Amino acid sequence: MSLPHALIGLSLDRPMTGYDLKLLFDKELNSFWPAQMSQIYRELGTLEAKELLDSKVEVQETRPDRKVYSVTSAGKQVFAEWLNRFPASLLSPTRDEFALRVFFGSRLSRDEMQFQLRRFIREKQSEIATFSMLERNVETSSRKNPEQAMYRRMTLRRSNIVAEALVLWAEDCLEELEKKG
Repeated sequence: MSLPHALIGLSLDRPMTGYDLKLLFDKELNSFWPAQMSQIYRELGTLEAKELLDSKVEVQETRPDRKVYSVTSAGKQVFAEWLNRFPASLLSPTRDEFALRVFFGSRLSRDEMQFQLRRFIREKQSEIATFSMLERNVETSSRKNPEQAMYRRMTLRRSNIVAEALVLWAEDCLEELEKKG
């Protein structure tokens, strides 16, 4: 049930459209909580029906009208209750297509697996660069809310460390393949 809470939490900062929320997901949450546009819009409708979010249509002259969501007092209460209620377990199932591909790697040529591992490493290194840039951006924009910025930096650092660990793992896999070949 964390997607609704993420949407409410992000909307606490300021009223936002579904598109604004998707941009924030892609920029700040995607490494640990990805969400598709369709999921976001579906959940926004549900949250509004439950009166946890309210919306207003903003008329725009040169663009289509946009629906802007803001958190209701009931939404703030539900969010605070969720945040203060520690779950029995924080372990969540992880689906990792690349790990699954490596698991079945014996069905690929060694060259192909090495190619895929190198590509994976490049993608993770790109993520690391992005996380570092986002971390610097949080530093410069922290003047408004330094407390919130500190926690955002913590999650960005987590994402960075996970990506760095995955690069090390993939490099180790490549090294093992090269020793066998």
